[in-house]
Amino acid sequence: MSLSSSAHKLKRLATTASEESAVAPPITLSERSSIGLALLRILVGYLWFQQLFWKLPPTFAGLYGYVVRESQHAILPGYGALLQHTFLAGCPSLSSPVGCTAFVPLAACVWTAELLVAISLLFGLFTRFGALLATILAVQLYVGLAYTEWIWTYGMLVLLALVLVAVPAGRRLGIDLWLAPRLQAAGQHHRLARIASWLV
Repeated sequence: MSLSSSAHKLKRLATTASEESAVAPPITLSERSSIGLALLRILVGYLWFQQLFWKLPPTFAGLYGYVVRESQHAILPGYGALLQHTFLAGCPSLSSPVGCTAFVPLAACVWTAELLVAISLLFGLFTRFGALLATILAVQLYVGLAYTEWIWTYGMLVLLALVLVAVPAGRRLGIDLWLAPRLQAAGQHHRLARIASWLV
C-alpha cells in the first residue's frame, strides 16, 4: 500500500512540475538591452533613410533598373508578371522609364513608404507601424532581388524589421516613450487609441 501511495505522490509531483515548466516566466529586458534595441532601430531607420537618395522624385530614375531586375529574377512565380503589368505597364523600353504611364505614381508610393519607415524608426514614432511597413518592403525586396544579389542581404533586413515589430524599441530614445502611456490611457475609452497604442 505504501508503494502504491508513493508512486501516486511521485506521479502527482511530476505532473505539477511539468505544469510549472510549461508556463515560461515573462522575459523582461534590462535597460541596457532596451537601449541596444533602440540603437538598432535608429541604425535600421538610417539605412532606410540613406536609400532614399538614389531614387529621388520626380523621376525616380534610380528605381527603374531595380524594378526591371525584379520583374526578370523574382523567386516567387508570378511576381515578375505582376510587376510587368503594374510598374512596367506600357513601357516602350526596359532601359528608361520614359513613356511608362504607371511607373512614376507607383514609384512615388514606394518612395513615400520608405520615407515613412525612415522617419518612424529614426525618431521612434509609431515604431511598430514603421517596422511592420519595413517588413513588408523588405519581403518585397527579398522576393524580387534575392537571386540578383547576396541572398541573405534582404533576408537579414526582413529579420531586423521583424525584431522591431516584436519589441517596442521606440520606447527608449524615441517619441513612443512619451506617446505610449497616453495612448494606453486613452485606449481604455477609445478603440482607435487602443489600436494605435499597439503601433508604438
